[in-house]
Amino acid sequence: MRAEIRLAGSGGQGIILAAKVIAEAAGIFSELNVVQSQIYGAAARGELSKADVIIDDGDIYTLEISTADILLCLSQDAYNRYSKELKEDGKLIIDSFYVKNYDQLDKRILSFPISEMSKELADSELFSNMISVGILTVVGKYFSEESVLKSVEKNVPKNFLDMNIKAVKLGFERAKRKYPEVCGN
Repeated sequence: MRAEIRLAGSGGQGIILAAKVIAEAAGIFSELNVVQSQIYGAAARGELSKADVIIDDGDIYTLEISTADILLCLSQDAYNRYSKELKEDGKLIIDSFYVKNYDQLDKRILSFPISEMSKELADSELFSNMISVGILTVVGKYFSEESVLKSVEKNVPKNFLDMNIKAVKLGFERAKRKYPEVCGN
């Protein structure tokens, strides 16, 4: 089993933390081999940001992916830059609040109003990254929901833990409800 995951958005959207949570859910809590790398603009906040996570039950010999099994785009710039780097049978998760111009006939696209979901949860977009982690978890099925929740507990500051756990669980629930054929039960 090999999974190549790319998360992309604007600096400040929590892409790097989301990638770390995913990597540790797979590596530490699911005992798979993992490589995680990241790139973000010099100004960081507002610049294009991406993180790659490679998960495998065998050896991994590369730090970066060329085409993703799952691609998360939280901004239009991220979609414009990385959407062509998705495998033919891959899944592209987009935040429909920020990604407006996309191929609506592309059956690989799974559209969620991620930023709006975060605002409903906490009157802030601060939790969009963890909602995305929840969605990605049930879409990919590479590791368990329990592993992700343990990783969130390990990586998120205690004063934000409850809301981040709620955000991840909201991502689980909405993905299963909106795309049951992709996410299963």
